Amino acid sequence: MAFITNFDQSNKADWTFDITAVDNDTGDAIDFTGADVLFVVKDEANCQKLSASIGSGITQPVGTTLEFLFTAAQMETFCPGSYKHGCVYSLNGSIIQLMTGTVTIFDGVAKL
Repeated sequence: MAFITNFDQSNKADWTFDITAVDNDTGDAIDFTGADVLFVVKDEANCQKLSASIGSGITQPVGTTLEFLFTAAQMETFCPGSYKHGCVYSLNGSIIQLMTGTVTIFDGVAKL
């Protein structure tokens, strides 16, 4: 059940987004309570540039929502270009690919 997600993001601003997902078999919203979640961004040489997990870049405001936050300081390490990302979670003994895709980093020019 992997979703293809593509982002455009400044290297001068916070990157934040929320994820909710639906179980393809039941149509029910997935409750991520108790899940291990890992989100990773890699460059074209397959080197990890960014990662987040619950408690470290990912919060869970409600059971069915994952909120991701990367600060402007973290994003500033990126040169403009295209990077691949992926997110998996483990729940009830299964490891499931939640999403994969690309993030295009652009030069945001202005910096606070």
